[in-house]
Amino acid sequence: MIDTTRAPGRLALWLDRRTTVLLVLPGVLLLGVVIAYPVGFNIWNSFTNRNLSFPITDWVGLGNYRAVLSDPAFFGAIGKTLLWTFGSVAGQLLVGFAGAVALQNIRRGQTPLRLGLIIPWAFPSIALAFSWKFLLDPLYGVLNDVLIGLRLIDAPVAWLGQSGTAMPSLIAMNVWFGFPFMMVALLAGLQTIPVERFESARMDGATYWQELRYITVPALSRLIGALVVLRTIWVFNNFDFVYLTTAGGPNEATLTLPVYAFQVGWANYDIGRMAAVCVCMLALLMLIIAGYLRLVRVDEEES
Repeated sequence: MIDTTRAPGRLALWLDRRTTVLLVLPGVLLLGVVIAYPVGFNIWNSFTNRNLSFPITDWVGLGNYRAVLSDPAFFGAIGKTLLWTFGSVAGQLLVGFAGAVALQNIRRGQTPLRLGLIIPWAFPSIALAFSWKFLLDPLYGVLNDVLIGLRLIDAPVAWLGQSGTAMPSLIAMNVWFGFPFMMVALLAGLQTIPVERFESARMDGATYWQELRYITVPALSRLIGALVVLRTIWVFNNFDFVYLTTAGGPNEATLTLPVYAFQVGWANYDIGRMAAVCVCMLALLMLIIAGYLRLVRVDEEES
């Protein structure tokens, strides 16, 4: 029994009642330092004329935002970013789902296959980017040699050097890199679905595609939603893949928002304007995620 009539007893009782808060508080403080402070500092910079070429920083209000929103390249970068994000995430989801279903139906050798298919996810970004640049090179690239040998093309193609093929090539690279994450997560989800559901459906005469549509996909809907949100955030903010392969070219065909922000901030030393671009990116990403979550909520209510 705690003696609550004395100060130590009252302190012990107060601590006991707030144990949950005290345990969570260090994590909240750490998140505040790691996330809240950089975000807040970036927002503050977006209202200043901070520039690496000048030591004095002054308050400019909405001047940086007006400059960003009046730049046609910014809106072009938004379109390229949306194409890059949705194309990559959709491709990763489809290929990852197909790989997970295929592995689920393999009884022998599943572990070696899983390890082999997850190799792309283990590649560092710089190794992945330069490997694909070598693969797609118009002079000595392997892909052109294979396609010419199969007589699918007559001459080498500069996959990363043409406006029409640069973005699809980057999306293909990102799909190859990201589908193992989707595959492993979806495979884990598939293994949680009770086998009795499939057995009952087969007894009722359901086909494989009907099982997939009415059992597998609904059972994985929450997991798919979480994966899509996570990968959307990751791909939307991805900088290294695009910059290491095309640097936003050719002719701004692959100029995504992260690369655009880099060019504004580190090529032109305009930190204040770069911060405004980053704030706009954050707002756009929040709108995309909010819209997707709303669609998922409506779909769950209808079902």
